[in-house]
Amino acid sequence: MAKAYFINASPTDVKVTLNTGAQNPLAAVSVNTDGTAVSGPAWAAKIEARPSPNVFGGDTHDNEVLFVSEQKAKTRRYTITSKVSTVLDLYFFMFEDTIVGEDATGDSSGITITLVDKRDG
Repeated sequence: MAKAYFINASPTDVKVTLNTGAQNPLAAVSVNTDGTAVSGPAWAAKIEARPSPNVFGGDTHDNEVLFVSEQKAKTRRYTITSKVSTVLDLYFFMFEDTIVGEDATGDSSGITITLVDKRDG
């Protein structure tokens, strides 16, 4: 079964909520002591044809993603729609002010991400 991976690529701890499901805390990215690699935590949600809490709805269903940066007091609400086959994994990289997504082949053309609401402070 394919999964949608939400990867924290920001320097702060965040919480991710998918389709009104549970909050999923993700620690900040870290850099190896020798500076050769960056690691970022991820949360995986299964992909199914119909969206529900904690499930990424495939087959062009709208998914709501709430991204909250704990230290920066930023909240972003996005709608993500995927036309990608539900057999491919999806990867969403979350930065302080944006989310970018791609499928397992590195293609982003089948994914639409729209910022719905932005709150600071």
